[in-house]
Amino acid sequence: MNISLLLIPIAILSGCAATSVSEFKSPDGATVKKVKCTSDPAKCFVMASDSCPKEGTYRVISSQSNAGGIAADIMPGPITWYAMNFACGPSDGKMPDFNFVGQQYIPPAPPAQPLVIQRQPTTTNCTKYGDTVNCTTN
Repeated sequence: MNISLLLIPIAILSGCAATSVSEFKSPDGATVKKVKCTSDPAKCFVMASDSCPKEGTYRVISSQSNAGGIAADIMPGPITWYAMNFACGPSDGKMPDFNFVGQQYIPPAPPAQPLVIQRQPTTTNCTKYGDTVNCTTN
């Protein structure tokens, strides 16, 4: 039961990490689109092509990749995010390079192991002479 409760948020967050396309106007008034996807840049190509239904082709304007989390790329994490700006229409054949920008993800250090001090075994020998007991520890 506990495992299924843990998997529900992961499944929801995975949906949030789905490839997305946004649109904006460039300074010259042309419509530019931006696609963001995780783990595989091929997802970006598919979404870019799908978002240009009339032509199916597009021109890559710029691209980049960066480290992020499973649901967002607002801070460095173990997931690679790809982003590409493009314009629908005839392609000039330029492929995105997805140069890495931003901070690298540095995984946390493993927990410190407790220091174990090994001691030599001690031996205590005692001898009794009458009412006197003498002990020696090695």
